[in-house]
Amino acid sequence: MVIGVLLVACLGPFVNKALHTDDPLYVWTGKWIQNHPADCFGFEVNEWCSAIPIWKANWNPPLMSYFLAGVASLFGWSEIVLHLAGLAVAFAAAAGIYFLAQMWCNRPLLATLIAMFTPAFLVSSTTLMCDVPMLTFWIWALVFWERALASGQSRWRFLGAGVFAGLAVLTKYSAVTLLPLLPILGVLRTRKLGWWLLGLVPPLIMVAGYEWMTARMYGTGLLSAAIGHTQHSRGFPGGWEARGIIGLAFAGGCLLPLLFFAPLVWRWRALLAGGILIFGGLLGTLRLGGDPGLFVPSVSSELIRHWDFLLQMVLLSAGGLNLLLLTAAEVWPRRNLVSVTLALWILGGLFSAIVLNFTINARGFLLIVPAAAILLVRRLEAAAVSGKVRLLAPLIPAAAITLSLVVADYLLANSARTAAEQIAARYKPADHQLWFEGHWGFQYYLEKLGGQPLDVERSCLQPGDIVVVPWINDSFVTLPGGSVGWVEHLAYQPGSWMNLMGGNRHGVAGFFGAGFGPAPFVSGGFQTQDYFVLKVFSRVQFDTQPANPREVQAGQVPIFTNIFVSTKVVMTFTEKPESAKLAQLARQLEAEGRVEEAIQCYRKVLDVDSSNPVVLNNLAWILATTSKLELRNGEEAVLLATKAVKLVDSRLPSFIETLAAAYVEAGQSSKAIEAANTARVLALLTGQKTYGIPY
Repeated sequence: MVIGVLLVACLGPFVNKALHTDDPLYVWTGKWIQNHPADCFGFEVNEWCSAIPIWKANWNPPLMSYFLAGVASLFGWSEIVLHLAGLAVAFAAAAGIYFLAQMWCNRPLLATLIAMFTPAFLVSSTTLMCDVPMLTFWIWALVFWERALASGQSRWRFLGAGVFAGLAVLTKYSAVTLLPLLPILGVLRTRKLGWWLLGLVPPLIMVAGYEWMTARMYGTGLLSAAIGHTQHSRGFPGGWEARGIIGLAFAGGCLLPLLFFAPLVWRWRALLAGGILIFGGLLGTLRLGGDPGLFVPSVSSELIRHWDFLLQMVLLSAGGLNLLLLTAAEVWPRRNLVSVTLALWILGGLFSAIVLNFTINARGFLLIVPAAAILLVRRLEAAAVSGKVRLLAPLIPAAAITLSLVVADYLLANSARTAAEQIAARYKPADHQLWFEGHWGFQYYLEKLGGQPLDVERSCLQPGDIVVVPWINDSFVTLPGGSVGWVEHLAYQPGSWMNLMGGNRHGVAGFFGAGFGPAPFVSGGFQTQDYFVLKVFSRVQFDTQPANPREVQAGQVPIFTNIFVSTKVVMTFTEKPESAKLAQLARQLEAEGRVEEAIQCYRKVLDVDSSNPVVLNNLAWILATTSKLELRNGEEAVLLATKAVKLVDSRLPSFIETLAAAYVEAGQSSKAIEAANTARVLALLTGQKTYGIPY
């Protein structure tokens, strides 16, 4: 009852959460399964700006999508329905943790609460991905297995445990790494072979059957393909040292309650001495040793020198080391069945999350949440810690931080849905196409509202189309210079004091992937979620072939090193015959430094040809930036540059930068910053150059 009430209180307010991160992949698969139940992965999805088979986009088995399809068949595909089903799964997982803890420690409710209020469990419980269902199947497999071993004669329980273990693997492949715990428990508990061997048959049959069936259907066994995918892991510049530090930080953050309970578990002298050694060593490594290669190239490594971020990294990494020390302290003096099993479970889970996984993310640490919670309670019992207030007090700050992370993830997810809805309402042309880049929840909602994801292999953009480019720590496709013009910058700021993804002035976080940041979360809130709206003025045909065609055929995702497009940018500036020579003379005078004469000459050109954008831009630039201060005229420069930008349909970032310089001279600093940022972004999106003038 307590578990159910707490879960409803913690997760109930977020059942209308928008689809986020990889949620759409599971929902799209579920919708496909409704019509093709025997061909779960028989469709393509646009991921990374290319249409690829869904099993190459989502390296997980389909059981979660079958579950979503079943729920939706009864109640529909609304977010509330799907998240309510997810809440039920989270309750089943928590109940399983309680029953397992009953057998392995004396305070099962405390162990369950600790597990529930880890960021890995509670945040993952608000997603529609496969992690919590996998954990649910695995926990109940252990519960059935242990009860069968205790009874010594319940063959059906062994088979039931095996079925649950097989379902865990068919929900998420990483559950394979936990299967050896079943025979280890059997041997340690009985000291002989017995009926428990029957429990190993179902998962072996289920996994082998799945591999055989998918190989026949898709040309490759999907379990072996997923294993091969892990070999193409997203490395870090610092190699395994960096991966180890990041892994410790994620372990400490994802299992946050363990850090708050440390003062109760360790003697104060050991805590003080160990804290000094650990903090000193980590500070020395991260501060004095420089950046150990924790950041991928897209993230600034200078953040490691910010003291607030550095201290957060040290604290979280110390939490990861605390887990290892707790494990050693539990298994070394006792060396009993439960201690050894918990140690093997935790070490195997860490190996899977840090070494085997293609990237480090918080969901990977969900595997070890129950084991870590039970182990912590056993250490509290060994330290003779008693009293409800004393035992629950450390859980309060851990729960507060974890719930703030749930809120932050909720706000971030909903900001993408809001952006998609507003963009579709404002910019979807009636007779043209709305294109977009980016994926995750933004893709799900904008595609649902009629948008079309950009495909670098086949998309064809026509004049009048709209292109939306999110700027959320992600790559983008460079469009041909002059083919598109600037329309608007839309910014959304999720209001949170915690950050799970991306950078802010306090650091960078990557809860769903360490490529976004080497910590699972940091304080300080999210960066602005930016979306840039462009209008197409010239036909653009994409025709890019993968740089790794053989690997794509073998099961890997396509890699595009160079984007190939064919286009004919129509942007000509016709000059009237009577003004052409005069304009050439003005440019020559400007080049010779005869600024005052050049200004007069440009004015004569405009008297004849007032809509010449090049002349307007050149004159505006002189009036805004000339070293002869007496010749500057900011207000006139703004008028001229504004007209020039409008005449070229905001397609040239250099013209927009001229407008920024004019705003500076006119004393309009906020408009100058906005125009300068527009010029910089448009130049990046279209591969063009600007003057590079600092403002």
